[in-house]
Amino acid sequence: MLTSQFYFFREGIHTHLVLPSELLLPVLPELAQPLQGAAWARIGWGDYRYYGAPDQTLLLGLRALLLPTSSVIAVLGIDSIESQTSSTRSIYTIPDSHGLIESVVEFVRRHFAVDRDNQIVQVRNKPCGEVFYRSRGVYMCINTCNNWTSRGLKTAGLRCLPMINFFPGQVEKSVRRNGFQPLL
Repeated sequence: MLTSQFYFFREGIHTHLVLPSELLLPVLPELAQPLQGAAWARIGWGDYRYYGAPDQTLLLGLRALLLPTSSVIAVLGIDSIESQTSSTRSIYTIPDSHGLIESVVEFVRRHFAVDRDNQIVQVRNKPCGEVFYRSRGVYMCINTCNNWTSRGLKTAGLRCLPMINFFPGQVEKSVRRNGFQPLL
């Protein structure tokens, strides 16, 4: 049985969409390895050089914000949402009351860049299991990970303004305005 919800995570300066793996794998079978056995896929989008870099320096961060740069999508398999709760992370359940969860999956799928063989391209991974793939879209101060997440939430039917949701707190405020409260 397919799940009828997904999640929004806010952690530090990043926001993520957390989708059921069972919905993501049919449209992105290349993710079978990083999502092996995971019920959920945490998906984020960000600057190619900064996001996922082993050393996230101030210079890399400034470059990402001030210059239009390439982007990546990060994927991390999650076994249970409950295991993700922490004092530094806000988690919101987004029920699929509008029947639009497949639209969010399609939104995510469209952002994966593909090579000449129509395959997604892995660019790096982290020891924690997070894998980064080449993405479509240009990262800059007016198109951040938070704008991207906000667009995904809007695809799910939430009322939000992706064009002005530059900061994680703005995206979280949009989620709250839609009547959702964080998990405790």
